[in-house]
Amino acid sequence: MSDSLEEKIQDALLTFTDFLYAVVFGLIVAETFDKIIVSETKSYLEKTSNLLLVLGVFYFLMWDWLHGRLLTLKNPHKSYRRFFIEIVVAACGYGAANRAINARVAFLVYVVLILIFGALWAGRTMQEYPRSRDLSELKVIKIYQVRYAVAVSLGALWWYLFVRQEITITDAIYFIVAGWIFVFQYEFFLRRPKGIVGGPGVPFISHETIDRLQNSVIKFRQLIVSWFKSGQGG
Repeated sequence: MSDSLEEKIQDALLTFTDFLYAVVFGLIVAETFDKIIVSETKSYLEKTSNLLLVLGVFYFLMWDWLHGRLLTLKNPHKSYRRFFIEIVVAACGYGAANRAINARVAFLVYVVLILIFGALWAGRTMQEYPRSRDLSELKVIKIYQVRYAVAVSLGALWWYLFVRQEITITDAIYFIVAGWIFVFQYEFFLRRPKGIVGGPGVPFISHETIDRLQNSVIKFRQLIVSWFKSGQGG
């Protein structure tokens, strides 16, 4: 009876979180259409820069949600702490998209919050599942996202004080490239299973390409180590 009840609660929590994210994504699409696409006050250049930025933020939110959902399916909630963190992340995601729709660099503040709460979520998951098969990924999230949160905070402060608050098309491209690098580095540190279970991955780069790059780096490291050892032996 208790196991059956716990499974029902797990399903209810997942359903609520998925519904909340569906609402957030729906609001983002609706506001994008209303405030950018059909706007009569924005020029085509402004619309282009806004759309690029919103698409970048939207992909980041989808990528983050999908990975979180995959990890939750493999490591179900044992308490409500991770659930409430997911709710906060969803709210921060809407804030980031809203600021991006309005072409304000303040969207980075919400990105920083997403990274920080994501690290807290990973830390909590590690406490609940100290022997999880996903421990390596959780460690990457906990360490990697905190470092990026610090870097993005400093970059956002510098940009706000010394560059500008509004975002141009060039700025949008810079931010998208930075986001792509973040996703690439994250995926590069991990060994993903094949297929849909491996997650969305890196835009424009297949899982197979990532695997080949990882193997190349491993072989290069082994070559350096063997060369160093042979030098010491000589």
